[in-house]
Amino acid sequence: MSEESRNPQKENSFAAALRMLDSAAEKINLNKNIWERLRYPRRCLIVTLPVMMDDGSLKIFEGYRVQHDYSRGPAKGGIRYHPDVTLEEIKALA
Repeated sequence: MSEESRNPQKENSFAAALRMLDSAAEKINLNKNIWERLRYPRRCLIVTLPVMMDDGSLKIFEGYRVQHDYSRGPAKGGIRYHPDVTLEEIKALA
């Protein structure tokens, strides 16, 4: 079962974040170039963590880190390790 079919609401979280960005950008008359740059994350990192389970099987866990902009220095980005999290959700949180 895909992530989208398990929880379609999470798949829409990044789209909701973009709608909020678009609304705010229009209200403050944000420069179109800056607005467009803010719509896309600068870096998305997907990591896998192999874990040997107690029963001897190997299970692979995924984790995500997303950063939108770090032009003014170090960036705080979304980081999550959870079985139900999606990359779209982390993009929205970042």
